[in-house]
Amino acid sequence: MTHADLTVAQWRDRTDESARRIAQSIADRRDLKLVQVYPREYAGRSHRVALFEREGQRFALVPGAQVQLGYDGGRFAPSPEQAASYAESADEYGLPELAELLSSMTSPVRTVELPAMLVAVEAMDAGVSFLSPDDPHVRELLAEAGVRRGGGTMSMRRSGGVKIEFDEGGQVRSARLVRQVSYDDALCEAADLGLRPATPDEWEYACGAGATTLFRWGDDSRDDGYPYDHPVGPHRDANLWGLAIGQDPYRHEWTSERTIVCGGDGGGATCGGSGFFLGWLTLATAYRDTNFGLWLNSKDGYVDRLLLRPVIDLT
Repeated sequence: MTHADLTVAQWRDRTDESARRIAQSIADRRDLKLVQVYPREYAGRSHRVALFEREGQRFALVPGAQVQLGYDGGRFAPSPEQAASYAESADEYGLPELAELLSSMTSPVRTVELPAMLVAVEAMDAGVSFLSPDDPHVRELLAEAGVRRGGGTMSMRRSGGVKIEFDEGGQVRSARLVRQVSYDDALCEAADLGLRPATPDEWEYACGAGATTLFRWGDDSRDDGYPYDHPVGPHRDANLWGLAIGQDPYRHEWTSERTIVCGGDGGGATCGGSGFFLGWLTLATAYRDTNFGLWLNSKDGYVDRLLLRPVIDLT
């Protein structure tokens, strides 16, 4: 059996010692460091997470499975609060019945078979490069801005594509060079690192980890704000596989199909005040905004961040 043949059931049924041997074998064959193999619980489900690292980037093992993806809007039973929120939005914007809307804004129900793979814990921001505090770009910006060392509170400085964050002592906490890149540039950057972006099916599976509910944590959503308003909650926690994914509607991720983005809508529902339920819907595991994906790839589309979820094949 190859590593790519490892299924969720096989991984779950292994002893801790056997699982660690498999994880170490995966690390050895792909020049990775095995960071940890540990038990995790999320939304009432349990899993054994295997965490790897390469050049500062972390990956988690996502075992393979034959899994149902997509969502049937007719299955959803809204809470009274969700129903009231949607009714208000539907009245204001002339939207269809909730079941019809959900089916139109999620991927179709389908059964797929996916191999085991390693998926990046964090999405890769193709337009961002981290700089050291001594980098010439950083020193130049500090001199131009006349930033005082020591004292003061955390602040931000932006100029010429460089973004610097200071700690409360006035020292540089982090510095980044932000560049606007194209989708093709992002693919090349990933390929140079021996990576590729997740396919739409892989992204959806990686996010939901086999959950059949609307969201990876269940069918519930907050009725007192949008996801961005809540820094704590199941949407902010790492998922069952240990991935930080689908946490913020402003951080939509591109996939191997350039017109299909997942994990958010660029903040459109939140910024547009569409209603709390519709704002949370953008974090649904199978959420798809076809028009948003097409707009991003049109001549009118504006891309200031290009996030990809890197995958390492185990074949």
